[in-house]
Amino acid sequence: MRFRTDSKTGSAVPEPALALEQIQQQLAEHQKNWAAQLARDPAAFAQLEAHIHQAFGQLADQLVASLLAQAAGQPALAETAKKK
Repeated sequence: MRFRTDSKTGSAVPEPALALEQIQQQLAEHQKNWAAQLARDPAAFAQLEAHIHQAFGQLADQLVASLLAQAAGQPALAETAKKK
């Protein structure tokens, strides 16, 4: 079974270790942008905080998809899927 992001033709979901590396890179880039935004406009903190929470949710979704893809390859899940 293949798991892809965004659509049937999207990129393959990476293994969890690689997903964590990608998440770490994305988070580092986000952090730079968030710090710059806050430095430019400290009054935007409340809006920025909501945006940060949303970004972390999306990053968590990436890891969940990766874990699901990994689990789908395990015999126990395949057997359970056959039974349903």
